[in-house]
Amino acid sequence: MAKLLYKLGRWSFRRKWVVLVAWVIIIAGVGGSAGALQRGFNDIFNIPGTASEAAADSLVRNFPDQRNPLTSTGVTMVFAAPEGQRLDEPRYTEAIDRVIADIDEHVPGVIDRDRFGNPVRLNPKLQKAVIDQSVSAGLPEETAEADAENLALVSPDGRIGYTSFSLDVPLPADVTDEQRAAIRAAMDVGREAGLQVETGGPAFGDPLVIKSTSEIIGLGVAFLVLLFTFGSFIAAGLPLITAVVGISVGSSAILIATHFAPLNNVTPVLAVMLGLAVGVDYTLFILSRYRAERNHGHGRNSPEHAAGMAVGTAGSAVVFAGLTVIIALVALTMVRIPFLSWMGVSAAFTVAVAVAVALTLLPALLGLFGRFAFAGRVPGLGARRRPERDEGDSTEEGARKRSKGRSWVTFVHRAPALVLTVVVLGLSALSYPVLNLQMALPSDSTFSKSSTQRKSADLLAEGFGAGINSPFLMIIDAHDVDPDARILRPLVDAQRAGDPEGFNPVDAAAMASYAYVAQRYNTNPDIKHVQIIGLSEDMRAAQLLITPRSGPADPVTSQLLGSLRASDREIEDATGIDIGVTGLTPIQRDVTKKLAEAMPVYLAVVVGLAIVLLLVVFRSIMVPVIAGLGFLLSVGAAFGVTVLFWQEGLWGIVDTPAPIISFMPIFLIGVTFGLAMDYQMFLVTRMREHWIATGGKRTGGSRYNAVEESVIEGFSMGARVVTSAALIMIAVFAAFIDQPLPFIKIFGFALGAGVLFDAFFIRMSLVPAAMFLLGRATWWMPKWLDRILPTLDIEGAVLEEQFDGPRPAPVESAKVAADTRG
Repeated sequence: MAKLLYKLGRWSFRRKWVVLVAWVIIIAGVGGSAGALQRGFNDIFNIPGTASEAAADSLVRNFPDQRNPLTSTGVTMVFAAPEGQRLDEPRYTEAIDRVIADIDEHVPGVIDRDRFGNPVRLNPKLQKAVIDQSVSAGLPEETAEADAENLALVSPDGRIGYTSFSLDVPLPADVTDEQRAAIRAAMDVGREAGLQVETGGPAFGDPLVIKSTSEIIGLGVAFLVLLFTFGSFIAAGLPLITAVVGISVGSSAILIATHFAPLNNVTPVLAVMLGLAVGVDYTLFILSRYRAERNHGHGRNSPEHAAGMAVGTAGSAVVFAGLTVIIALVALTMVRIPFLSWMGVSAAFTVAVAVAVALTLLPALLGLFGRFAFAGRVPGLGARRRPERDEGDSTEEGARKRSKGRSWVTFVHRAPALVLTVVVLGLSALSYPVLNLQMALPSDSTFSKSSTQRKSADLLAEGFGAGINSPFLMIIDAHDVDPDARILRPLVDAQRAGDPEGFNPVDAAAMASYAYVAQRYNTNPDIKHVQIIGLSEDMRAAQLLITPRSGPADPVTSQLLGSLRASDREIEDATGIDIGVTGLTPIQRDVTKKLAEAMPVYLAVVVGLAIVLLLVVFRSIMVPVIAGLGFLLSVGAAFGVTVLFWQEGLWGIVDTPAPIISFMPIFLIGVTFGLAMDYQMFLVTRMREHWIATGGKRTGGSRYNAVEESVIEGFSMGARVVTSAALIMIAVFAAFIDQPLPFIKIFGFALGAGVLFDAFFIRMSLVPAAMFLLGRATWWMPKWLDRILPTLDIEGAVLEEQFDGPRPAPVESAKVAADTRG
């Protein structure tokens, strides 16, 4: 592969205009196609085959006029009078009238008006209708009144009320800015009259808007880091150009994909975040190697050859590192969650584009700038030009004076046990909060406290109880009901006695099953109320509204859902009916549970993959084991600090502590794994390169043994670039904390923390410390395993031997190398 990449790098350098024009055509073609083919993103999180989705299908089948809860476009507007006052005071009632009239007049597409209107005026009418209908159906008056009270639009103290309606659009993501603006204008009408007016619901979530400041800040910090790395304005700008090209192509391709598949609106955000980070880093690795090759003996007068060598050597590592990220992201498909699979595939495609850009566009740009590629130098910044040996120095003492990386690794060498202990104990302590991890999908209750969505949910909970924000919709399909079911007999006999002539045993059994289920679940202490709210035209299916006592993010709500389903199976076996529970909260809880169950399996897969890949690359047993265990520590610490700040609200830094978004942990595992392998590759391959070059023997005059020397020399050569790459990634991810939507903030924070812990605590501290302690066992591998594993040339050793000649090695190098494997 190294030879092929060498040719690609030289060709791209030489045929720079062909490459540049090709990328311009690609950008224009993909961008134009995106504009023509895109169908937009949705904001639906669902998993086919879950119990809640099966119940939603039953709802649509038995009640064709009703929508699937997943596609609900409902809006709930909440009114609150000042403390100590009531909504039925004339001035507030009239103010609500004006708000409702404004919605009627200016909000386009208002439908589902059964509960739409001034709650003060509408509530008595609705309650009377519920009582009359229930009593006429044979329910006791006490039950009818309880049902009416549960559907009340005004709180018992009269201070809080609400109205609801839907918008005539296919999905919540299709709500227009015009509709949102009209609703907000209507809210202002009530606020001007002294009311608190807040609005939430699936159709009134904030549209997914990405502030351009995040990309600007990320790129700005990246530029500063690159400027310190290269000391040149032009060199610092090249990785930014390639990164922007990569995310432009990747983002446009994702837009095209919306024509063929339903993509969640989080998908492009994560792809851009990751593509921007790796796009800068991969170019940085190759550009750094190009600089070294340009100042090498044969490369100084041959920039074309230097470009080929950079792509053939560092480019090989980039391809392998990118491949590990891509595999980790594509592996998300194994959990069989469609929206998560598309997130992984989309992000993986963006990473693949970043790799392609680094391998072709960068050498073309180097050819374009020629000798000016490192022009615009800033005095005092960047590596010294003579000798250009930040990637290794002719004298150990000279390198120590110039390299902070060497200073750090020699410090680790002096106290490896201390460094190892501090890192393991420190990251383990930071991982402890993971035990309290709570997960949920975005809802009104997880918005920031300053948002109208969160305020509406809080007002509803205050006035009507927390369960009003987490209703369950139970669908009972009684088409196969058993008319002889023993548990239904008392209710069936009562119907027979009431109407012996018109009695139909199957119809009676169906009605009895609805009443039995409602009665049974009304005794559950975690349920506030259960009531029948609808019957199908053939009377063989019913809808039951179950109002929990707990809110949507409360663990008690999840436990209640589980206990209901366990009881449902028992009732189904006894009666022959089919019972399902759906609604937005059950659907979200099912998705969250599925993701939680998939996470350990996925974690095992990526750790196993890491060990196998590193076995092949490094021909060592212990290096992959150290890398895998280190990855677990870093990802655990990233989870832990995320839970501490964003869920538990440590120090009050986060405005609205809330459960972590459900798909963040599994996605964080995939991304952190890929990036961890990047840093492992670029650092440890340098160490192994030195070990093999010296044949496992220390060089003359060195005060270190062979293993120590390989670790110190390899670390010194790679530390500067890896440090720059990690700082850039942290900056890019952290910049997204500035986004308005909470789940994007959390992703930026968690990914930044993951890179911080893995790059600086694991790869740059724990790994060298463990290698110092292991000694020669670091590079040991059984002979039989070495024979069966394929050989990969990640650092382009074949190229270096071809152009530099055979690597100098002691006479006994072959024997020593064999001993290390035996």
